[in-house]
Amino acid sequence: MCAVSIGFLQEMYRESEQMPEHISLELGEKESLLRRGLYRALADATVGESGTGRLKVLDVGCGRGELLALLNDRGYEAVGVDVEPACVEAASAYGRCLQGTVEDLPGLFDPGTFDVVVCSHVLEHQDAPAEALRRMAVLRAKRYVFAVPNLLRGIRMTRALAGSRTPDHPAHLYGWGRAEFGALLAHCGYAVTSEYPDRVTINPMSGRLGSLFSGILEPLEVRWLPRFFPLLSSSIIVGCRFLGAQSDFTQGASS
Repeated sequence: MCAVSIGFLQEMYRESEQMPEHISLELGEKESLLRRGLYRALADATVGESGTGRLKVLDVGCGRGELLALLNDRGYEAVGVDVEPACVEAASAYGRCLQGTVEDLPGLFDPGTFDVVVCSHVLEHQDAPAEALRRMAVLRAKRYVFAVPNLLRGIRMTRALAGSRTPDHPAHLYGWGRAEFGALLAHCGYAVTSEYPDRVTINPMSGRLGSLFSGILEPLEVRWLPRFFPLLSSSIIVGCRFLGAQSDFTQGASS
């Protein structure tokens, strides 16, 4: 069992809108609520995975370093990787952060360095998501947590019913439903051990009026809809173990 208590991650899941002051200025309340499922997945993934030492977590695509700050402030050894120099600079204020792509991971870290690898909302930006998953598998972490946008999320369905043809995220190269993402993970040698719903957003409006309705709908979107309609969650969040042939992926990554 890890020497550092994991209770804070469970508390993050329950009270995730209460962000540290140095993060709340950059991370809005809505985005914080959308991370509840991710926090819960991390809480489960870290149980009993590091023996007696500090639990080591790699955040692939760490962005501004919000997760690095939360983990390192509580005694974990969290490291980030991001392709954007500005993000690396910002995240380095909260912990060790390296510049690199998913393809660079096997060259940056030795296999078995990390207990948990987290990759949240990165795979949809990759030219080859399957290859990205294989590169992360080379790290031989004990657990993996993946999060991607859900193509069947409630807000997308709401906008479609309203006749909108505007894409939610034009920069996304790929998208999956739960079944399709599960098939991709299985194809790459991962076994999904748990799934986590997050906010089911149904309010299509933006601006002041949108914020007003979001506040009114918050109990419904955050508590009730995820419970009864998890397939409409904003994100697909899963905890995994890698079961594939490591030697095959290691050889492919080194060639």
